Amino acid sequence: MSNNCPDHFSHRFKLNIDKLPTKAVDCFSRSILLTALICGLLLCFLGLYHFLSPEIAGIADIEKNLPRTHIKVHTLVSPLVFNALLLLIGCGIIAAVLFKLTCYKIIFFDGDNIHVKKHYFFKPDITFSEPLYNYTGVRLRVKFYQFGIFNKNKFIVELYHKDPQKTIPLYISTSKRHLRRIWKTYAQELKMPAITISEKSMVSRNFNDLNKPYAEVISDWHLPKNFAFAQEKPDYITFKSRKTGEKMIKIRKTFFDAYGFLSVFAIVVFGALLIYAGFNHRVIEMHVSGGLLLLLYALPLSIVLYCLLNLIIKDIIILTLDRIIVFRKIWFLKIRDGAIPFKDLKSLDINYTPTSGRYFLAMISDKDTIFVGNKLPVEGLRWIRAVIINEIIGN
Repeated sequence: MSNNCPDHFSHRFKLNIDKLPTKAVDCFSRSILLTALICGLLLCFLGLYHFLSPEIAGIADIEKNLPRTHIKVHTLVSPLVFNALLLLIGCGIIAAVLFKLTCYKIIFFDGDNIHVKKHYFFKPDITFSEPLYNYTGVRLRVKFYQFGIFNKNKFIVELYHKDPQKTIPLYISTSKRHLRRIWKTYAQELKMPAITISEKSMVSRNFNDLNKPYAEVISDWHLPKNFAFAQEKPDYITFKSRKTGEKMIKIRKTFFDAYGFLSVFAIVVFGALLIYAGFNHRVIEMHVSGGLLLLLYALPLSIVLYCLLNLIIKDIIILTLDRIIVFRKIWFLKIRDGAIPFKDLKSLDINYTPTSGRYFLAMISDKDTIFVGNKLPVEGLRWIRAVIINEIIGN
C-alpha cells in the first residue's frame, strides 16, 4: 500500500471552523523541544567538563593535594572518547531542536479556499491556495511515532488531497477520546465524505451515514447467523464460550516487528549495564552521590521494564450479550482498557498505519475508541472482526 500520508508537525492542533475566517499554526510541540534542548545542553556541559582546565572546572587546591586512588576502573572506551561523544550528541540534539523550531505551517481557511504558507530552515517559503472543492474528503488516520524506544500514537483528522503536499491538518491529538465525534463534526460541517485507511485501500463514507449505529449498517448485509465460525480460527487465538452466552477472545502469541526487536535490543543493552553496575556498585558509589546513584539505577531499570511490558502485553476481548469489553493482560494481571455497548458502536474496521506498517482493529463509538491486535496479521484481525459482527447480529 502506498504511503500517501504527509508529515504534520504538531502533537496538538485544531483548526476551528466554527468561526470563519480562521487561522492556525502547525508546528512542533514547544514543550518537547524545550525538554530536548535542556537535555542537549546538559550533555554538552558534561562533555565539555573533561576538556576544561582545572582552574575553569573549579577544582579546589585541597582536591589537587588529595592522594590518587589505586582502584582500577575498567572502561570500554577512554574518558576522552566518551566525553567527545557526549559533546557531539548534545550538539546534534541542539541542532535538531533549532531546525525544528524554524519549521511550521500557517493555515488560513475562509470557508471556500485554503491558504497555506510553509516555512523550513534555510529554504524559501512555500505558499499555495486551493479551493475546498478540490479536496476529496475528511480523513481520519493514526500515526505511530517514536522517541528512541518510547512510542505513542498520534490521531490525525485532515483534509485529504490527492497531492500529499496539499493535505492539511484539521485536528491532531495524542488522545483518542471523542475522536470519532470530532472527525464526524468536521465532515458534517464541511459537507464532505469521511475517509479512513482500511486494510486494502481508503474507504469513503457519506457524512450523513456517520450517525448510523453499526448494528444497523451490518443488518443490510444479510449475513447468515454463525457465519464467522465457518472460517478457520488462527492457532494463535484462543476462543472460549460460556453457558451464560459470554465469549472470550484471547491473543496468546507475541508477534515481533522492527519495534519489537528494538525493544529486545534495549532490554539486552540496559540490562547488561544494570548487571555491570551491580558488580561494580562499590566502585561507582565512591564516585557518584546518593541521589544521582539512585537515578543511575532507576533510569535503565525503567527502560527495561517499559520495553518488557511492550513485548508481553496481550489483548483479551470479552463479548457479553450487549457489549464489547477489552482487557490488556500483563502476565497474571488484567487491566480493563474500555467497553463499548453494541448499540453505541459506530465503526468496526481493520485500519492500517503506514508509518509503522501495522494493522489493527478499531472499535469506535462517539465517545470511545479502542484498538486491539496492534501487531496481528490481517487474517487474525478479520477473524476477530467476523466473530464480533456475528455476536452483534445474534443480539
